[in-house]
Amino acid sequence: MDLQQLTHSLTALVGQVADQGSGEPALSAPQLLQAQSILLQLAGNLSRQAEQLTDPRAAVANAQFAEALGRQSTRGTVIAASLVETTGAHALHMDEFDDLRAGRTDFSAEPRFAAGRTVYPDAANLLAAVLDLNYFEATRRVEDAHLVHARRDISGAACAPRFTALVEHFAATPDPFAASQPASAPWAPPDLHHVRDPREVLKAARALDKFEPADTTFDGIPTSATATAADGTLLEDQAAALLAETPLRTRQKHLNTLVKDYKEAHSETRTPPLGLFRGRVVNGVHEFIVRVRSLDAELWNSLIAQADNKRTQAGAAARQADKSAPADERAQSDEPGRESSSDEPVHDDLWHSDEPIPDWARGPQPEGEGTSSSPGAPPDAAMPVMPTTCTIPERRLNALNAILRNIDPDNSTKRIIPEIVVHASYEDLADLASLSGITAHGVKLSAPELRTMLCEAKVLSPIYNADGVIMDIGRDARLFPRWMKLAARDRDGGCLVPGCTEEPALLEYHHFMPWSKGGHTRLQDCCPLCTTHHVMVHTGYLKLVKIKKLPYVILPKHLDPDQRPQRNTYFARSG
Repeated sequence: MDLQQLTHSLTALVGQVADQGSGEPALSAPQLLQAQSILLQLAGNLSRQAEQLTDPRAAVANAQFAEALGRQSTRGTVIAASLVETTGAHALHMDEFDDLRAGRTDFSAEPRFAAGRTVYPDAANLLAAVLDLNYFEATRRVEDAHLVHARRDISGAACAPRFTALVEHFAATPDPFAASQPASAPWAPPDLHHVRDPREVLKAARALDKFEPADTTFDGIPTSATATAADGTLLEDQAAALLAETPLRTRQKHLNTLVKDYKEAHSETRTPPLGLFRGRVVNGVHEFIVRVRSLDAELWNSLIAQADNKRTQAGAAARQADKSAPADERAQSDEPGRESSSDEPVHDDLWHSDEPIPDWARGPQPEGEGTSSSPGAPPDAAMPVMPTTCTIPERRLNALNAILRNIDPDNSTKRIIPEIVVHASYEDLADLASLSGITAHGVKLSAPELRTMLCEAKVLSPIYNADGVIMDIGRDARLFPRWMKLAARDRDGGCLVPGCTEEPALLEYHHFMPWSKGGHTRLQDCCPLCTTHHVMVHTGYLKLVKIKKLPYVILPKHLDPDQRPQRNTYFARSG
């Protein structure tokens, strides 16, 4: 049989098995196991053949097939563990295990079970032994099957899993034949973007299972998912909807947020104390632990973002210490070219003076010595007392936050000034009692925190029309002003490209139509992009279109064959 005949035979077998549906199996047990044995050998031989590929195009297609096979393998191990449990395989007679190992099992005869004590106490122990697995890995496979494939009822028969809404995502497999129908060749790789990785589905199911009571289905008390979100819908329904989203980073962020919000709403964990704490000292490296609330957390996030941005003067200045001199040299002198002798102490003008010390600053003196009429004596005012409600770590933290907020204007060194931008609905401003917001770095602010900030902060108040469009400065300037960049960042959240997670402070701003070709410097033409995707737009890999005066992105055809205009929902604000 030549390769073409083999291909036709395998294709016919695939069609025969697919047409059989969920009724009687198309293959008997010996035929199925023989086909799996051949498939295992074929997969190994094909893998060795793939190692010899030199065409990069074939290498990409091979990677897609390998990923599809890997996902199917993950799915198959969970289903196999479920079958071992629901068929009661752990109770088989010892001779049956010996016959299986030797390949002499007669599948036409009824299986023999142990009359008394079984060889293996449960399915997990059996899987660990015959598959050479760690017991905990075997147990996890059985438990995973309970979540998304099948459980056992009181009779031992298979019944519905705990999370029925996730079953469809777990069972879906990429179909290379469907992908090849509109193509000109039968080797078209499978579509992996619209079929979820079973590992991702299992991760979501395990996270949701932590919020559920113990499963008592096997004990005769059926259980189902009960955890609900704030709007009353089941968490598993929301998770199933999020799993249908693309791209990967966006749905993973939203799934993590879903789990995190539920934890915070139902957590009984004691809130850790605020403050600045000393940590360990390891090999001369000191560790400090900082715990802050939401508003101060955004201050730190802004500081970090600006320090990371090498395009700003402050970000560049923050890098000078690492480039100018070694650490030991910088410790000896703060100014380049200035050296201090190790035999002579370094004087700091702030703490040293040639003037004599005033009397009020001297130590305790015997009664009768000194006078209170000295010119240097301070007024007889009581010494300020720190409030007793503030702990020592909190005082340290407040001092550090004060340094971040109050930068000395006389200092010539370019300093990082943390910036807080808060997103809040305009309609919500009418009800300050329930007003809440979210910062540019994703930190949620409660109503009291946001009201406090509104009393002191400089507030950017862009007013949007129904299509989210605001100001225009025409062609008077080429570069977007700062307020327009902030407005565009507020509108889009971050880089326009779906799934991009670039830090908002590091974005670049692209004219929808180049300014040199008649483009306008206005918000509806301001497109926030990270550096990588900005270059991809200019090289033509990514296309920008406008729908209702809002910029959208069209991905390359190999990533989105449908060529749908999309916007990045990774930074979408919810709640």
